[in-house]
Amino acid sequence: MGNLHTSPSIFVLLCCCVAAIVAYPARSEFLTHENHLSVSYSPQPKDFPNEQLYRAYLVIQRFKGTITSDPKNVTATWTGNDLCGKTSYVGFYCGAPSGRDNKLTVTAVILNGYNLHAPKLQGFLDQLPDLALFHAASNKFDSDIPRLAGLAYSYELGVSKDMPAQAMRWGATVNLGPAGAQLPNCITANLNFTVHIGSGDKKGGSNVPGATDSKALLLNYNSLSGPLPANIGFSKLSYLALANNKLTGPIPSSIEHLQDSLFEMLLLNNQLSGCLPHELGMLTKAAVIDAGMNQFTGPIPSSFACLSSVEQLNLAGNSLYGQVPDALCKLAGPAGRLANLTLSGNYFTSVGPACTELINDGVLDVKDNCIRGLANQRRPAECAAFQSQPKMCPAATTQVTCPATPATVPGERKVRDYSSYVTYATLHE
Repeated sequence: MGNLHTSPSIFVLLCCCVAAIVAYPARSEFLTHENHLSVSYSPQPKDFPNEQLYRAYLVIQRFKGTITSDPKNVTATWTGNDLCGKTSYVGFYCGAPSGRDNKLTVTAVILNGYNLHAPKLQGFLDQLPDLALFHAASNKFDSDIPRLAGLAYSYELGVSKDMPAQAMRWGATVNLGPAGAQLPNCITANLNFTVHIGSGDKKGGSNVPGATDSKALLLNYNSLSGPLPANIGFSKLSYLALANNKLTGPIPSSIEHLQDSLFEMLLLNNQLSGCLPHELGMLTKAAVIDAGMNQFTGPIPSSFACLSSVEQLNLAGNSLYGQVPDALCKLAGPAGRLANLTLSGNYFTSVGPACTELINDGVLDVKDNCIRGLANQRRPAECAAFQSQPKMCPAATTQVTCPATPATVPGERKVRDYSSYVTYATLHE
């Protein structure tokens, strides 16, 4: 996206480098801890400031009833009608979407590291319609990923990619206006975005021009299984992190519809399979595409030459084959920003001159492939056995039409620390 020279620019705390957080715990004037009712009382609609919070309450209570393990007893705080309180409903954050007459609703859920066990997320994640951020790494949520296309609302968010990340100690405290907030395992970053924020417990804000709709779904280290939702491309996701799960099946072709919103995608260490879809190369705004340690096969589609914003591309540990496209390697030059291309542990058989240059520069890793004349390759017998197997994926074409993109300054290769990327930072608990 580049830097946004807009005002106001708000310096905020982001949990585990989650750049899409847009709401903070805020006590509503309407609700206080003193009006918590007994646990035997079930709050009624009249006990909530608006219908959205009442509906969110019902969704949360249904989800709470499915949780089978809560070693940190976090769900004990999920009682009463104060969803937006500072100490009640731990993990839930409220905001006021624009155009809603300043009505609070649940806009972010951060359950990272609580080790909660629940059989599914369906009926919870997909039933909070104003959700912009869901971060729940290091839990055990089974079943597959809910359909996300119904979550129509997205907060406006602008992220400066060149903003250096600064690590903070566990439990560090910063000020969000006049009131402090203590959040674990966080970093700081400079964001420009639409947010409902002000003094005291009241919130007020203004739109920031030039921002983009954004959502984050961060579910590393769970027990998610089954396929990616066929309609995942209609979810308006900007950050998708699903590493270290048990997901299966192909990448849906609808992924192409994220070309205007997706900045980072982390599918590392699952059981995803099938051919790499041509549509994956249409993600022209993506800086991170990591599908390493899966079961993908086939050649790299020629459309990958369109990934002009990609900085980190990892396809290691799959069963990909054919030639490494020279057009892809040229993205490390004036045509793009590619700083790391990891293709080790596949069955590629050749590289062109641009790729050879990247190997010499340490940008391209092709160890454990079948490329003659290069060191650290697979044994010939292993390569021959793979080549004798039937190949079901279509051959890579030589012609590709890339999506039209606004004219930009020629790319520059920048080696950034992994923790400066939203999705990679969520891997470090």
